[in-house]
Amino acid sequence: MAEEKPIISVCGKGGVGKTAFCAMLGRALLDLEVKPLLLIDADPAGGLVSATGQTVKTTLAGAREAMIRAARSGDPKQKESLARDLDYLVMEALLERDGYALLAMGRMDEKGCFCPANTLLREAIDLLVTPFSFVLIDAEAGLEQISRQVTRRVTKVIAVSDGSSRSRDTINIILQMVGPEKLAVAVNRAPDAQGLDLPENVEILGLIPEDGEVRDFDRRGRPLWELPPDNPALEAARKIALKLAP
Repeated sequence: MAEEKPIISVCGKGGVGKTAFCAMLGRALLDLEVKPLLLIDADPAGGLVSATGQTVKTTLAGAREAMIRAARSGDPKQKESLARDLDYLVMEALLERDGYALLAMGRMDEKGCFCPANTLLREAIDLLVTPFSFVLIDAEAGLEQISRQVTRRVTKVIAVSDGSSRSRDTINIILQMVGPEKLAVAVNRAPDAQGLDLPENVEILGLIPEDGEVRDFDRRGRPLWELPPDNPALEAARKIALKLAP
């Protein structure tokens, strides 16, 4: 039987450093020649795009909105058809580079509910994964995308913990939602994994140390992909990448 393709979603409560971890893990995977790699910025805040140093022409949500605006003079059926032309939407939003591609969700302008955007993202993931060796998703902070099964095809969910009790509570909820066989934990900015009160039956992938250089890059808005190869946080991410690489 063929080995299952890694489709990994990184999640966690806001403020744990989820996007920074995801960016460093993506960089580490590329350093290990895990290619072609698909990076999906599924967080409407769009931090993963900035962390890679790339600029996308449009987001998936932005391409959809542009198509709807273009069709407003047409009949409703035409507008609906354009909005659902997933192949076109994805190709408009997909940024392709040597060895990897980047897709950003963006924020859809819909009153009161982000569900249609999450549905669009789920369908885009289903459409895109085939040609890539590895798929890494920076999920929206919180539990919305897990609860709406946006990441239904994922092989593993990595919950990022900063050692706080709120972070632990989030991990326990995720554990109930996806099960222990699908969940792993990465500890970020904690001195060690001792005393974190993590679930016993969940794999701990590793620990990303508190790092002044990472903090300085964040403060100045400098892409984390520009970190030097010997940066301690990036080296720790590389050890985790080795565990995940196919």
